[in-house]
Amino acid sequence: MNERLNELTDFLLSFRGTSQEILVFPHLRVDGDCLGSAAALASVLRKLGIYSSVCMDEPVPDRLAFMEIPEDLLMIFDPEIIVKKEKSLPVAVAVDCSEASRMGDSGVLFSAAEQTAVIDHHVSSKGDSGVRYIVSSSASTAELVLKLIRRLEEKTGIPLMDPFVANILMVGIQSDTGRFSFQNTTPDTLRAAAELLENGANVFINAYHLFDSTSVERMKLIAKAMSGAKMFYDGRLAMTVITQEMLRDTNTTDYATDGLVSSLRDIEGVQVSFVVRESDENEIRVNVRSREPFDSATFAESFGGGGHHRAAGFSVKNLSVNEVCKLIIEKAAAFFPENE
Repeated sequence: MNERLNELTDFLLSFRGTSQEILVFPHLRVDGDCLGSAAALASVLRKLGIYSSVCMDEPVPDRLAFMEIPEDLLMIFDPEIIVKKEKSLPVAVAVDCSEASRMGDSGVLFSAAEQTAVIDHHVSSKGDSGVRYIVSSSASTAELVLKLIRRLEEKTGIPLMDPFVANILMVGIQSDTGRFSFQNTTPDTLRAAAELLENGANVFINAYHLFDSTSVERMKLIAKAMSGAKMFYDGRLAMTVITQEMLRDTNTTDYATDGLVSSLRDIEGVQVSFVVRESDENEIRVNVRSREPFDSATFAESFGGGGHHRAAGFSVKNLSVNEVCKLIIEKAAAFFPENE
C-alpha cells in the first residue's frame, strides 16, 4: 500500500503553486470518520498552499458541532456551483466513500471533475478511475489520512499536524471503532490514537459527545424503536423500523437513530441487526451490524449498498417499509449456514 500512498501524496503535491482548487467530498449523512477525515485533509492542504474545501450537501449536524470545524473550511453544495465552476472544475477527492452516488447532490460535482482521488477503507469500494488509496484492513479512513499527513510532512518538511487536525482525526477513529471496542481495532489503530493524543486530541470530550450525550427526545425515539423490535431465525436476526411518524412524534431527526443498530446487535444471541428507516425522499434506508459469521458488506451489496464485514448499509426506492423488511428476512436465510 506504500506505492498507493506515495502516488496519492505526489498527486496532491502536484497542485502546489497552481491556482487549482481541490474539493474534498465526504459521504451523505456525515459521521465522525468521514467529516473528520475530510476536514483534516482540507485543512492540511491549505497549509501547503493548496486551496481546498470540504464539499457537503448539508451543514454539520448538531451532534457533530463539538468538532468545531471552521465554517470557511466548508462549502455547502448548491446547483449554482456547477455553473460557476464549469470552466475550471476542481480536483475532487472522495473521503470515506468512492462513488458519487454516496455523496448526495454534490456527487454531480465529483463526477464532473477531470481529476479524482479516493481515500477509503470500505471493502465494498467500487470503481477504478483516478488515484485510489483504499485499505480495507484499516479501522477508519482517519488512520489513512494520518498516514498521508505523515508522508506529506516527509516530502515537504512542513509541520502539518496541530491540535485541531489531531482531534478531528481522533473523532474519526473513535467513531469507527466504537471508542476502540469493535473488532476492527488493531495495534496500528491504538498507535495512531497515541500519536494523536500526543498532538492535542481529547479522547474524553469526543467520547462524551459521540456516545454518551443524548436528549429526552432521542430517548423517546429509541424506546419506541426498541419496543417494536422483532426477532427472527431463533433470535439470530433482530430488526426494528423507524417511520417518519415516529420522528415527528418524538420531535427528532434521522440522526437520532445513530447507534440503535449496534444496540440491537448487542442483544445476546443476535448475529445480525437491521434498522429500517423511512426517509422523506421516497426511499428506505437500512443499517446493518453483525457478528461472525454473518457478512454485513456482502448482504448490503446484494441490495446495491456496501460497507464493512461487520457494518454496512443500503437504500431501496419505490418499496414500502414492510416490503423491504420482508425482502431482508427472506434474503438473510442464505447467510445463516444451516439454512443454505
